[in-house]
Amino acid sequence: MLHDVEWSEVSERIQDANYGLLTLAAAMLVGTILIRALRWRLILLPSGVRTWHLFGSLNVSYFLNNLLPLQVGDLGRAFLLSELEGLSMTRTLSTILVERVVDVLTLLLLLLGLALFIDIPSEVRAPSIVLAVVFSSIAVGLMVMSTRRALALSLVEGLLRFAPQTARPKLRAMAENALDGFAALTNPRIGVRLFAASTALWLCVGLVVYAGILAFDLPLGYGPALFLVVATTFGFFVPSTPGSFGVYHAIVTAVLVNVFDIEKNVAVSFALIEHLVFYLPPMVLAPLFLWTERDVWQRTSFLGKLRELRGTPLP
Repeated sequence: MLHDVEWSEVSERIQDANYGLLTLAAAMLVGTILIRALRWRLILLPSGVRTWHLFGSLNVSYFLNNLLPLQVGDLGRAFLLSELEGLSMTRTLSTILVERVVDVLTLLLLLLGLALFIDIPSEVRAPSIVLAVVFSSIAVGLMVMSTRRALALSLVEGLLRFAPQTARPKLRAMAENALDGFAALTNPRIGVRLFAASTALWLCVGLVVYAGILAFDLPLGYGPALFLVVATTFGFFVPSTPGSFGVYHAIVTAVLVNVFDIEKNVAVSFALIEHLVFYLPPMVLAPLFLWTERDVWQRTSFLGKLRELRGTPLP
């Protein structure tokens, strides 16, 4: 990706960027995290979870993903929210799975809409069809499991015969909590609001990228910005480097050069700075959140959580 890059030109392009627009993009990114928190609260209804805790947990998730490989932030936010709100970690994780399914389906619908205005590369079409089939099947499966709760639990009971006797009550409770997390997909009113919130979320993320495009004076509109969002998000579904360093830059550069005919040095300069727009806000907000909620998370630890799951008394 970088073998033909002229770094002096990249540096010049970065210096000439409009940092007022980039600051606006960073502020809009914080707004998208808030929308994501409100959507997560919708999935968790009627638990009455505080939006502040959801917003902070999401920032902690991004903070962890920026520092650690394999996208471990989702485990971190599930653990943190379970401690802050007294929720089952299993239920919290199940709502994150619902999020992922809804995100993919929403992005695929947006990609379908973009195909009317942008010449989508042929190599993107086949993976998109596969993703649509896979995640639609997952969504249907989750809805069936939630609506046929008795059937699902009877299947769980059958599987529990192979588990140790002492572990069965805990595993049964985990299965029930997971079904509770999937319930949002079966409620038509909540489902419509959920997909509406998801559409608003990703359209706003597109605005973040579009502000970056304007900051670098690229000859592209909002449609290409949204296509960049779809391409990079699908690229992140595969666990990769901390903060997606390298991965994000490679995807953005390849799309700008090969799909939209942007000169490579310009594409690299945009990718470097736009990545920072997504990277930096959670790195500031997450520590602030953890500091304000320190009384809660300082009383617990991952070791203590593991001991509770094993049923051993804490010291």
